[in-house]
Amino acid sequence: MTFKEFFQKISSRIIWGNLLAMCITAIAIVVGVLVYLGFYTHHGETISVPNVVGQKSEVAQRKLESVGLRVEVSDTGHVTSAAADIILEQHIAPGTAVKENRLIRLTVNSAKARTIPFPNVVDGSLREATMKLKAIGFKMGAVKRIDGDLDLVIRAEVMGREVHYGEKISIESPITLVAGNGKTEDFYTGDDSLAWALENEPNLFEDE
Repeated sequence: MTFKEFFQKISSRIIWGNLLAMCITAIAIVVGVLVYLGFYTHHGETISVPNVVGQKSEVAQRKLESVGLRVEVSDTGHVTSAAADIILEQHIAPGTAVKENRLIRLTVNSAKARTIPFPNVVDGSLREATMKLKAIGFKMGAVKRIDGDLDLVIRAEVMGREVHYGEKISIESPITLVAGNGKTEDFYTGDDSLAWALENEPNLFEDE
């Protein structure tokens, strides 16, 4: 066997050995990644979200965490007929299949209704005032009409009491807007009759 033949034989074995090693390594990496992802994401494993609506927030939190879920109180509401600190809503419906460690956001019933600074709606149109108050979250009562420019908001009331800009009002309190009915009052003064007479009967004031 010549040196050239020997070298070619050795080189061939090294090349094929390297290729085989690379293939084995690549397969091992792919399998390892798949196993890791399956473990990390708990492939095929889900949790049925428990129903915690109507339960105390502390009880609801323990119940959700005990099955591997995270909990966050993201909002508060106020329902008069429900006890304080009761869960009013959960953002993922009960029975929904989710992955472990999923965040469940809860809405808790507050002991008192939330208050909001009252916006400036006086001297604006009835339509704009109504839209603004509803957008903020206020409840609207019946509109009260009095003499004045049509649909011009003259004042706002809560339970018969006038409310002012910046005053904190309960979100549960119905707002009554007092608006004009299109009728304007004629205010009489002594000067009115004199001006009319001068314009329409000038001869009355001429010297005889």
